[in-house]
Amino acid sequence: MSPLRRHLQSFLHVEPARPAIGAGLRAALAVGVPMAAAAALHLPAATWVGMAGLFVTLVDRGGPYHDRARSMGAMTLLGAVVGLLSAAHLPAWAAIALTLCWVTACGFARSYGDTPGFMGVVVANYSVVSLALPAHDFTEALIRSGLFVVGGIWAMLLALLLWPLRPYRPARIAVARCFDVLADRADEMGRWPLEGPATLAPAVPAVPWEPRMRQSLEAASAALASTRRGRVGESGRGEHLLVLREGADALMPMLIALTETLELAPRDRRYHALRAEVQRALAELATDARGIARALEKGTDVTARQACGPERVRKALEALQAESPVPDPARAAYAHAEALLRRLHEYSHALIEVAARLEDGKPVPTELPLAPRSEAAPARSLLEPLRENLNPHSVIFRHALRLGVSAALATAIVRGLGLNHGYWVIITVIIVLQPYSGLTFQRSLQRVAGTFLGAALAAGLVALVRDPIVILVAIMVLFAVAMSVQPISLPAFQVLLTPALVLLAELQTGDWSLAGVRIVNTLLGGVLALIGARLLWPSPEHLRFPEQVASALRADRDYLYQVAAARSEAEPTVREARRKLGLALLAAEASFQRLLSEWRGPAPQLEPVMALLTYARRLTSAVTALASSRRGPGAPDLTPVARYAGDVLDEVARAVEQRRAPAPLPLHAPDPATDALARTQVEHLVRQLSVLHHAAARMPQTLLA
Repeated sequence: MSPLRRHLQSFLHVEPARPAIGAGLRAALAVGVPMAAAAALHLPAATWVGMAGLFVTLVDRGGPYHDRARSMGAMTLLGAVVGLLSAAHLPAWAAIALTLCWVTACGFARSYGDTPGFMGVVVANYSVVSLALPAHDFTEALIRSGLFVVGGIWAMLLALLLWPLRPYRPARIAVARCFDVLADRADEMGRWPLEGPATLAPAVPAVPWEPRMRQSLEAASAALASTRRGRVGESGRGEHLLVLREGADALMPMLIALTETLELAPRDRRYHALRAEVQRALAELATDARGIARALEKGTDVTARQACGPERVRKALEALQAESPVPDPARAAYAHAEALLRRLHEYSHALIEVAARLEDGKPVPTELPLAPRSEAAPARSLLEPLRENLNPHSVIFRHALRLGVSAALATAIVRGLGLNHGYWVIITVIIVLQPYSGLTFQRSLQRVAGTFLGAALAAGLVALVRDPIVILVAIMVLFAVAMSVQPISLPAFQVLLTPALVLLAELQTGDWSLAGVRIVNTLLGGVLALIGARLLWPSPEHLRFPEQVASALRADRDYLYQVAAARSEAEPTVREARRKLGLALLAAEASFQRLLSEWRGPAPQLEPVMALLTYARRLTSAVTALASSRRGPGAPDLTPVARYAGDVLDEVARAVEQRRAPAPLPLHAPDPATDALARTQVEHLVRQLSVLHHAAARMPQTLLA
């Protein structure tokens, strides 16, 4: 697929999410009410209240109320401080220098995560507006800052108080998503043909639900941590949600192990009745998981049913054995599947009991068959993320410098040419520039196309009507719809936001011909952003991708080492290693997606890369299946296979980093002392490892050079 076609598809892509109707209505009220008051009272300065409402509403990224209040409050205070810049009537050289330093500093906000990074972009844009529209004197600047505070408080009042205040609602939704993903996977396995899942091509992810599950677990952890940190006096509801989140984390590896076990177990016609019972038990598990999700989302009652699925599987296995002897590997595999199903149902029923107590506030049962809870991560120093990125090798460091220099260059051009509404050029540069080259090009196309369509819409509205009241209503409607569709489509958000901003500027200035100015300035800003991404410390993804893959392979190795050293897969060290591996795989796959946006070579050259990622994840599943069988004193010794696989993974990781083929794969001598199930699982792991090694050997040098 050509890069242009990929970017066109990304422009038209619609995310499978719900419209944020509440956010849209809040945005319309946050901007429209102050603007209407300013028009009714003939107070042009009061329009800054509406502008503040817009900026503060934009940084409301959803989630726990504590996080939302903190980000919106921080934006209100920062906007008030930045508003004082409007008192400075700076010469061109001073404005350029200030833009360079301030925008670079705002770029470093990405060190603290996505929301602070987005806030840095918003603050940088407001500083550009403040410098471009100076106040007459310090008193006017002070009034402008005061009006910004009023607008920020109004937006916070709308978002946090006038809307229903349910502090644990975001955390409940986040935990419910974990059980929805588990239910989806159990349903999918329950619908497998009796011959088992179809053979997967190397380029297709073997378990696409795993990254979704890991992302859901991380989101739930963040929501719970933020919500409980913002509460004075724990009510017990947070404890219930924490147990449910940890329970979902404990169910995940068992479901992975069951997947691997069913793939290894024989699938011929003799075993079809047995496999049908396994799939019925999985359907029951999916029903239980969906019941927990509904209890979290809607507060509905949930009750545990009798766990008859595993018992039916046991009886089916006994009946099969009574007909004729079942070979040891098959009997061991299906017996292990029955044991996993029994544990899955035992865990799910315990979690149903916890969910049933969520509404009435009854304490969490003291005896739960769940894995130990993860220890809380130690608090980090406020300056630690900044120190980690203050080096020339950091992507954030290079992006912050690129952003500052490009914004300063745009300021110099705007000042030199005396462009009308030239701050739109600088704002476009700040918004379009991304830490990654491919994303910058994609964002540039989206913004330019969105501006063309949006400005044309604004021009059409102005041609039809210029009544300020009608224009104000149109602005409110556009803001409401734009914010509502933002989770679904960023390009659609851009298309609808552009006419709202153009009409807002025209309403403030009385100049009804700004649509064309907006188009020209956006084009100029997009070109400057692309030049900056190309010339200023470029960060092509093909240079970073090998490091991400190597990190994932080493995380796979560390996970296997922890499994081999532990007595059970439920030990905290094993769970933490599995979590780090999940995050490393997510980072590698995200890097690959960015690589796709930059790729100019033939598509077949990407197949070994996709196979490498796929089998890195399949190897994880094989290790998880091995971990699930390590219960009790008779657990097999995995030290030899861990040492063998660890050496191979180390060599493959080094080869990927050094852009070379790995050394030949050494032979693996199986341990005859292990039981039939463990021997089959180890052989499966070694096969996955050999495919991964072969994919690394076929990785094209042109990709890694």
